[in-house]
Amino acid sequence: MNVWDALDGEFARFPELAACGVPESTINAAEIRLGCKFAESYRRFLRQYGAGLVGDGPILGLARAEAMGEDLWSVVETTERFRRDNWPGADVWYIVSVDGSGNPVGVDAQGSVWLSDHDVGEVVAIASSFEELLRLKCAGP
Repeated sequence: MNVWDALDGEFARFPELAACGVPESTINAAEIRLGCKFAESYRRFLRQYGAGLVGDGPILGLARAEAMGEDLWSVVETTERFRRDNWPGADVWYIVSVDGSGNPVGVDAQGSVWLSDHDVGEVVAIASSFEELLRLKCAGP
């Protein structure tokens, strides 16, 4: 499955699920603020969609989709919040999603995707890349 084609199709059918793409300058400013370098596939997602609801939850970004809540759409604000709260892993990740229990899903400097599961006190690898995370979310449960 081509994840980008799947997202294009989903967002064409349900435009309220995606925000609008953002320029490179906005992406660069977010990286500077967070002190990290976004994975190229995440940069592509931001350029094309800004943020959105994919599968069972949000993919945070730099613009708010109509269907997203007022307080859970920004990669910058959400990453900073989890860092302030000292969640395991959040100090070296940027947070791209939150699971149904409120646990952060972050991407590390190597591009791997992790879940910081507060309930069991573990940090768990969930995808080898941001694009794989999108593929898993598009495929559904």
